[in-house]
Amino acid sequence: MKPSISVVIPACNEEETIKRTLVTLNRCLWIDELIVIDDGSSDDTYMIAEKYSDEVIRLPENSGKAFALKEGWKKVSGEIVLSLDADLGMTAREGEKLVERLIFSDLDCVIARLPLQKKSGFGIMKHRAQKLIFSQTGKWFEAPLSGQRAFRKKWLPLLLEKDYVGFGVEMAMTVDLIKAGASVEEEDVCFFHRATGKDINGFFHRGRQWVDMEKTLWRMRATW
Repeated sequence: MKPSISVVIPACNEEETIKRTLVTLNRCLWIDELIVIDDGSSDDTYMIAEKYSDEVIRLPENSGKAFALKEGWKKVSGEIVLSLDADLGMTAREGEKLVERLIFSDLDCVIARLPLQKKSGFGIMKHRAQKLIFSQTGKWFEAPLSGQRAFRKKWLPLLLEKDYVGFGVEMAMTVDLIKAGASVEEEDVCFFHRATGKDINGFFHRGRQWVDMEKTLWRMRATW
């Protein structure tokens, strides 16, 4: 019997992309539940999500990706949880590959390894996360910051008790899962989303990532 699947999507000011993502996911028969967390958006993200999802959690102010994800995880009913970004558009349907890999294996978490995209940054954040994860687990990941990942619901108690910060959540949850005995692997998936380039917006985004990762690392060290 196929396990039930819950999809969780954190979103902040994604009115230009989220409709296509949600419409695509609504057509996927393998999805049982679709939850969107509107992380303090100032645009029409909430109104769009309300039309195309099973549940929308509206946060009164921007609280960061980690907090938004955890609010969504608290609501899931599925046996498998699939976390996706809001800007995947039609490629969101590729999430099925992560779910299938999980179902037909003894893995606990599968992380999407995305194709290379143009207009990417310098890779500093990625290399930083790779080294941090490797230093703590001995495992090397090509996509340590990927927000597209599927995991078994039984690991939610562990993840929900952790004090993750913003964009540091993916790096930290990978370390925590592996240290707790979970089996985590990557899977090549043809997701495409809005890339952060080498312009001012790209630098600002990566700056926020860097701060969040360092805050997360500081908090993680207290438990090592």
